[in-house]
Amino acid sequence: MESDKKQATRTLDVGEVKAFWDSQAANTGIAPEAVTHRDHQQRLLEIGIAGSYLRPGDRLLDVGCGNGYATALFARKVASVLAVDYSAGMVERARREHAAQANIRWEVQDATSLKVEAGQFDVAMTLRCLINLGSWPAQQEAILQVRDALRVGGLFLMGEGSVQGRAGLNKAREACGLPVMPSVAHNIDFDENDLWPFVKLHFDVVEVRRFGLYDLVSRVIHPLLVQPEEPRYDAKINEVGRVLAERLEGFGELGREFIAVLRRK
Repeated sequence: MESDKKQATRTLDVGEVKAFWDSQAANTGIAPEAVTHRDHQQRLLEIGIAGSYLRPGDRLLDVGCGNGYATALFARKVASVLAVDYSAGMVERARREHAAQANIRWEVQDATSLKVEAGQFDVAMTLRCLINLGSWPAQQEAILQVRDALRVGGLFLMGEGSVQGRAGLNKAREACGLPVMPSVAHNIDFDENDLWPFVKLHFDVVEVRRFGLYDLVSRVIHPLLVQPEEPRYDAKINEVGRVLAERLEGFGELGREFIAVLRRK
């Protein structure tokens, strides 16, 4: 679709995006688990899949840590974590909410200009982080920054949004009489036609996990069951969708999000 291609080629005002995340961080009325994403079941799905690749001795780089909700869970599995975010408000909230966790260091850093020693980390991850950068060139630079931070053979757990996945989900929604899901104002999803050729220059692709089954349940079946009411993120059916997506593959073409397991060359 032409509109999907425009989504991948547009640019964002990064200052405005940072201001949005700073405001989210400052809003103490938002529960810690919902600060960066209201769909808690999708967050648990991300955390469960990404966390399964972590080992006790790992040195982890968490790029785009937000308020540290997921970071704190990952830190229990590894030796140490450097958690960075370009939102000073998010880092401040993370330090406050997770002060007791001694193996995490929190820093304000931009993914496009990481200040870390080359080859320092065993694992790096971005969970819905790079889609908040201002352009495809900025996203490419961030991928290179992550590559340089990893040791040779280290893993990059890249959890981001897909233009093709969102288009596939919207096609399914329209076929069922549901409205399309609009693009997110502060996100630039990845056009996979551009992403994978670039990624493969620097990483071996070990696996790509897609959330299509979860999106089918939570974004198609759930709305159809409750219409004309609005679906709720905390509904039991979303939990069922998350459990199914953890255990079963399928419907990848409907997945707005993927987690790519990449090994540094």
